[in-house]
Amino acid sequence: MGGLSGMAGGAAGAGGAASAGGAASAGADAGAVERSFRLALSLAPGPGVTARARVGLGRLQLAAGEFDGALAEFRLAHDTAPDDSAPLFWLGCALAHQGELDAAEAHFTRCLAGTTPHPRALVQRAYARVAAGNRDGARADLRAAERDGVLDDEGRWVAAVLSGVRGAPEPDVQGTSEPEPEPQSTPGPACGAPRIAALLRKAGLAALDGADPDWPRAAALFGAAWDIAPDTGGHAALYGVALAVGGRRTHAVDVLDAAARRAPSDHRVTHALAIALLNSPAQEPRTDGPPPAAPPCERAVAAWGALLYDVSFWDRVRLTAGRRYGVDVAADLVPDLRAGLRDRVARHLPDEGDRGSRVPPDALLQREADAARLLDEAGGFPGPWGTPLRCGPLAIAALGRVREFGVFTATGGGAAITTGADAETGTGTGTGTGTATGTGTGTGTGTAADTDLAHPTLVHPFSELGFAQLQLTAGLPGDALAALAELRCRDCRARARAAGSAAAPVCEPDCARFDALNPGYSGLPDRHRRLARDARELALAARVTLGRDHLTADRPDFDAAAACWRRALVHSRRLERYRHTQAAVVGLALAAAKDAYRAGRLTRAAGTLETARSVIGANERPRLDGQLARVLADRGIREANREDPDLETSARDLRRSVAIAPRLRRAQLSLGIVLHGLALRRWGSGSLSGARTALEEAVGQLTAALAHFPDDPEITEQRNRIQGELDFVREQFDESWR
Repeated sequence: MGGLSGMAGGAAGAGGAASAGGAASAGADAGAVERSFRLALSLAPGPGVTARARVGLGRLQLAAGEFDGALAEFRLAHDTAPDDSAPLFWLGCALAHQGELDAAEAHFTRCLAGTTPHPRALVQRAYARVAAGNRDGARADLRAAERDGVLDDEGRWVAAVLSGVRGAPEPDVQGTSEPEPEPQSTPGPACGAPRIAALLRKAGLAALDGADPDWPRAAALFGAAWDIAPDTGGHAALYGVALAVGGRRTHAVDVLDAAARRAPSDHRVTHALAIALLNSPAQEPRTDGPPPAAPPCERAVAAWGALLYDVSFWDRVRLTAGRRYGVDVAADLVPDLRAGLRDRVARHLPDEGDRGSRVPPDALLQREADAARLLDEAGGFPGPWGTPLRCGPLAIAALGRVREFGVFTATGGGAAITTGADAETGTGTGTGTGTATGTGTGTGTGTAADTDLAHPTLVHPFSELGFAQLQLTAGLPGDALAALAELRCRDCRARARAAGSAAAPVCEPDCARFDALNPGYSGLPDRHRRLARDARELALAARVTLGRDHLTADRPDFDAAAACWRRALVHSRRLERYRHTQAAVVGLALAAAKDAYRAGRLTRAAGTLETARSVIGANERPRLDGQLARVLADRGIREANREDPDLETSARDLRRSVAIAPRLRRAQLSLGIVLHGLALRRWGSGSLSGARTALEEAVGQLTAALAHFPDDPEITEQRNRIQGELDFVREQFDESWR
């Protein structure tokens, strides 16, 4: 059967013999085998042994997908032993893998003309002829191989199809058998491929029938069928599972990924793909095409994220669990089940480092799940696949529906009514940028164009900004700023480093990866500029919140808070958000100071208000001045009422309180009393001049207070008493100079 595995893309079935040869050495250490061959060559053996060693080295390289190296080894083997049929046979296999079907057939023919032809040469030449469209020649080779006793079961299926015999022995697995495709009317390179693939799939189903299913054989058959005709009909989940269990994980992912693109709302296919990707963390080498654009971790996150809010998936989970345990599983258990599944997936996601995404796997899954939740709340992403999708941005990119989703976000149109050109000229013109700071004060208000978006809440989560938004929502503004530090793809970063240019906030306008990374913006005509602006607004919100966190920490850092807020205000001028940002800073400072005041931390409350006052403009200061004056007055009064007060410190707080809010009567009266007490203390210590200075200041201060509170009896009484004491001190001072 293995011969059919190489027929995709014109690589004839000769590749299957290479697979068989590779399988022969797969159980051993390939490195040890190669060293043995090279050791044999180093001993300068005769031509026969040298040719066998060269063939062995070539087969190892062929199994690893190194076709050029394999060809070189096989040619050296042929040059060493021209009459040996093995080098010619393997040259044909390697050439078939590279699509050189005519050359491959010629080498198989030369092999057959030798005295001891390779036993598989007829079958492999037949497969090469099938791929090249030579059905008659293939039939003749297969008949000859059957006469010689070298035709296996898969070869018999092919021979039956090529002969047009509908009565060929076709295993029928009940409930899973497939209709045999009709033969094509026009012969050509692909002639008979769908029928051959269908027969191979039926043979694979037969291998799974019975009490002891042969998973490796079934996987090999399904893989060969996929290579010949990449179509699985309605049984993709079954074939994918069989391929994965049988050890063909790369094939399994290919089959399931293609089926998911064709039917993205089929949760059975998505579930099988998610499991296959989660259990295939390493990037397996590809010999039949380029590797996938997205790392395996991102593909796994995309698949699992698409399941978390899929109603059909959870209905099946509940039904299955109910049958297994004999109880009804209520729908209200789904949120707990979803959280448990998400945590379990997060623990098993591989950390690919520099080989994968720049974002850690847990953050990828968190962003994907949050975006899927928001899309679920918006009713899902409609399209020709039927049930609206409830997935995240990685899944949108994996399905190739980026532009359609951009138009859906901007205008509400689904994938069934848009094209790539439509998305390029979409009518959406803005994104929502309002960001809550956690205290009820917003730093962003959005633009007028934001109201024109059909789904503004989906723009940020379905972009690279989603990571920063998640961190900001989780109360981690520092991590949000770190996420905003680099929004470009890897290629744009590499180009910028190579050119030595300044770091740009987002990808270049001609970047091919921008839309895939930011599907929420792909429907906007000015998407690059819009993303850069929204990133600045998120950074603004993060800096404002980070400043608050510096103030509310166990050990507040007032200087760091002031630096954060000053930088935020600089950003706000560029975004025309200066007044709004000032109001947000003041709101945060007042809230933090209120909490500190209630906890009895007057020094922290005063420092918080002083920090905010030092960075904002005069238009917002009145909101702070009254609270700051009250806090300073309370702190000064509390200090003065202590058993052993520091009256100098108390007077300093009260002086600042009076300077900020002259109409605060309590501060005015308390300052006069504290200054009077300070004068008495200085008098008692023998400082006549110090006492006179304090009394003069008290009288002047209380006199000024009367301008704000005329005829106030307490202030008037206190002033008159202190004035009398000042007169007495002055008399004593004059007598001391006589």
